[in-house]
Amino acid sequence: MKRHYFILLLLIISSCARVSSPQGGPEDETAPTLIISVPKDQQTDYKENTITLTFDEWVTTKNIEADLIITPKIETGFKTRIKKQQLQLIFNEPFQDSTTYTFSFASTVTDITNDNAITGLTLSFATGPTLDSLQISGTITNLYEQEPAEEYLISLYRETDSLTILDGPASYYTKTDTSGNYKFQNLPSGKYRIYALNDKNDNSKADSEEERIGFYTDTLELNNNLTGIDFTTQNLDVNKPRIINSRPFGRYYDIEFNKDIDFNVIENTSLNKAYQVQNSRKIRFYNTSGTYNDTTSLIISAIDSARLELIDTLRFYFIESKIEKDEFTTIITPNSGLLKPTDTLLFKFSKPVISLNTDSLHIELDSVSTYPLNESLFLWNDQKTEIKYPITSQDLFSGRTNALLQIKSTSFISIENDTLEAFSKNLSPVKLEDIASIEGEVFTQSKYVIVQLLNSRTGELQATSREKKFKFNYLNPGQYQIRVIDDKNGNGKWDIGNILLNEAPEPAYYHFDDFYKTRVIEVRKRWEQVDRNISF
Repeated sequence: MKRHYFILLLLIISSCARVSSPQGGPEDETAPTLIISVPKDQQTDYKENTITLTFDEWVTTKNIEADLIITPKIETGFKTRIKKQQLQLIFNEPFQDSTTYTFSFASTVTDITNDNAITGLTLSFATGPTLDSLQISGTITNLYEQEPAEEYLISLYRETDSLTILDGPASYYTKTDTSGNYKFQNLPSGKYRIYALNDKNDNSKADSEEERIGFYTDTLELNNNLTGIDFTTQNLDVNKPRIINSRPFGRYYDIEFNKDIDFNVIENTSLNKAYQVQNSRKIRFYNTSGTYNDTTSLIISAIDSARLELIDTLRFYFIESKIEKDEFTTIITPNSGLLKPTDTLLFKFSKPVISLNTDSLHIELDSVSTYPLNESLFLWNDQKTEIKYPITSQDLFSGRTNALLQIKSTSFISIENDTLEAFSKNLSPVKLEDIASIEGEVFTQSKYVIVQLLNSRTGELQATSREKKFKFNYLNPGQYQIRVIDDKNGNGKWDIGNILLNEAPEPAYYHFDDFYKTRVIEVRKRWEQVDRNISF
C-alpha cells in the first residue's frame, strides 16, 4: 500500500514539473523570407531542371500552378515538392538553352501557420553565359473609371510572332499590382507588341465579352529600358456578330444576336415598319399581313462597335398562337413631371405605333382651358417606338403651378391595332429654389470634347455638353462626377478603340477636387458649383 502512495506522489510531482507551451501572445503576421535559392537570382549557365527555394520558416503554396508566371512560358509543366522550409519545382523537360527565365511568384508562397504570403518574390537566371537585362514598365488603367487595372495579365509578344492576344500564348507575361503598375525584366532586345487583359477564364487569350482588353498601338523597339508604357483597358468584344436564336415566339418572330449591335438594317421594303429593335441584341417582327406559315426572306445587315459586320439571309414565318399579345404601354419622361423652362416630353412605347390622334391627347390647364399640341412638332424615331414633343414652361404654365397631361385610349394605336389604357400625368414647372447647377471649363489644345455629367453613385449619364465652357442646370440635389472625353475625330461619340484595326480609344479625364481629394461634386438646393475646371 505504501508503494502505491509513493508512485502516485511521483506522478503528481512529474505533472507539476512538466513544461507547456505558453498560450496567447501576438499572432505571427510576418511573411517568410527567402534565405537561399538554387539557382541564385541573376545566375548564368544554369543547366538543371529544378528550382529550389529555402525560407526561414515552414512554407506551403497556394494556386502556384495557376498563378506562378514564368517567362518565357514553359508548356510542359512542373511538379511541386514541399519539405518544411524548402520549396522545390521540378520541371518535366529541361529549360531551353541560352535563354533568360524570370519566375514571378505573386502570392503563391505562404507560411504554414497563418497564411502570410510573400509578395514581390521574383527569380531570374540564364541557361547560357549571358543574362538578358532590359525592362519594360508602365501603368494600366480602366478607360471608363480611370482607376488602376489591378491584377491584370500583361502579355508581351515578339513582333515576329504570328499570334496575338486574340488567338494564342505570348512570349512573356507579368501582372499588374494594386496600383496598376507592371514591369517586365530580363528581356532580350527586339521588337514587341504589348496587351493587357483581365483574364476571366485563365486561358491567356481575349475571347470573352466579359473581359477587358487593352493594347499599346505602337510596336515597342527594345534597345534600352522602356518606362511609361501606359495604356487603358476596355470592353472590346471581338467575337464576330452572329444570330444565336431565330424562332417564332407566340404571335411574334424573334431574332437574337450574340452581342450588342450598334447598327442594323433590315433590307426588305415590305418589312420596314413591321419590326422593333427591343434591345441591342434582339429584334422582334410583327405579323401585319395576318397570314401564317408563309416563309418570308430578308437580308439582315448588322455591324458592331468593332466594325465587324454580319450579312445574313433569314427565312422566317409566323404561327397561329393562343398566347395573348403583349400589352401596349408607354413610359413618359421626365418621370417626375417636373419641367425645365425648355424641356421635352418623351414617350417610349412597348411596341411600334402606327397612328397618333392629337384630338385624344392634350394638356389640361384647368376645367375650362387646354394647351393645344401641334402635331407637326412631334418627332418620331425610325421605328415609331419613341416620340418627343418640345415644351416651353413659360408658355405652358403662364403663372400656373401645374397642368395635367391627358392621354385617352385612342391617342396612340399600335402596330397590332391595340390602344393604351387612358391615364393622366401631372406636370409642374421646376422650382428655381429647389435646383442646383455645376459649371466649369475644359482647358485643352484638343479641338473637340464631350463633357459628361455622371451620377456619382450609379455611374449613369445625366447630361452631356460638347462645349468647353459647360454648365449643367436644373440639377436635383445629389452627388455627381464630370468626365471629359477627348473627341479626337469630332464625331460626338466616345470611340473606345478597335483592337482589330489597332485604333486607340479616345482618352477620358475626370474632374478631381485637389482640396478634398475626391472626384465627387456634391450639390444641394440653390447651390451653384462653379470653376469645376479640367485640364489635359
